[in-house]
Amino acid sequence: MYTRGVSAGETGRTGGGEPVRTWALAGLDEEALALRGRALGRALEAGDVVLLAGPMGAGKTTLTRAIARGLGVDHPERVQSPTFTLCMVHRGPVALVHVDLFRMGDADDPEIGGGAGFDALGLDEMLGDAGLFGEAAGGDKVLIVEWGSRWRSAPEDHLAITLTPTSPDRRDLVAVASGPRAAALLAAWAGSAASSAY
Repeated sequence: MYTRGVSAGETGRTGGGEPVRTWALAGLDEEALALRGRALGRALEAGDVVLLAGPMGAGKTTLTRAIARGLGVDHPERVQSPTFTLCMVHRGPVALVHVDLFRMGDADDPEIGGGAGFDALGLDEMLGDAGLFGEAAGGDKVLIVEWGSRWRSAPEDHLAITLTPTSPDRRDLVAVASGPRAAALLAAWAGSAASSAY
């Protein structure tokens, strides 16, 4: 397992005045990514929202599978990218709702981007019904969204994680917490990693 560097800090404030916290890890191999993912899974609570970004093959689904293990979902080995199904629900003490918005297109894609395809999916309504979004937020689920930048109306309080490949078997991870719950989640996650052996 290899981790080249770690940094953390407060980088500013959101429009609402909440602190935005960041945590960066450099040079993670697959084992180190899985270790960090399991630690994040143990820190997650019902109602948490995690948005994942990074190019194809960066490790978004690998990270999600490790998060599922840490969260204690039934059969975490079944976690796969829901690119074609768009959404998969993995049962457990706290269910994991895993959404992949790759096929929703970019905002500047006139065919399915700009919200047309996304609105047709009805994600906001589905998540509201599940208690993850809107007035009924806080249900018994955690939400992870791959290609999360394509979600036009993501909740303000979320943890955004970007994975950037640096070589065929290494990637950098940058996590940014927006909102008070996400900041507490990031602090717990970073604290658990600091206390574990590298």
